[in-house]
Amino acid sequence: LACKLVATAVLSLAQAAAFLAVAALIGTQLPWPGVHAIAAAVAAALMFGALGLLLSVHIRQLENFAGTMNFVIFPMYFISTALYPLWKLQESGAEWVYQLARFNPFTHAVEWIRFAWYGKDPGLAPWVVVGVGVACFVLACRGYDPRRSFATLGRKGGPG
Repeated sequence: LACKLVATAVLSLAQAAAFLAVAALIGTQLPWPGVHAIAAAVAAALMFGALGLLLSVHIRQLENFAGTMNFVIFPMYFISTALYPLWKLQESGAEWVYQLARFNPFTHAVEWIRFAWYGKDPGLAPWVVVGVGVACFVLACRGYDPRRSFATLGRKGGPG
């Protein structure tokens, strides 16, 4: 599972690098990311990968992943600071959205990357991202059953 987690993180970081390359090609001016921004991106990729592993351990059928996207991933994304900064949510008067965003691990990943990119103090965000990542990975390891895929193949008429 650790190798799958690292592979997932490397793939997502490659996609982010491709996105930044396209942004640079169309003329978007971005500061060069420092070591802290790269560390934040790596930690966020590992946290998101660990969350994906945790979800995949408990979802038995491929068809259920669409529901997971609609009812887990999208709400976590939209109730994070990926689209609006946290202070802007509070300033707008949407207190319940602000409180949900404050406790959302996606928010802390975005905030850590955002603050690290510009050399600012990210506060508690690194601790939240690393803590959630480790917790998700540990829970995924506990729930992982390597025999599950072989047992389901045998019942469906596949090999075994």
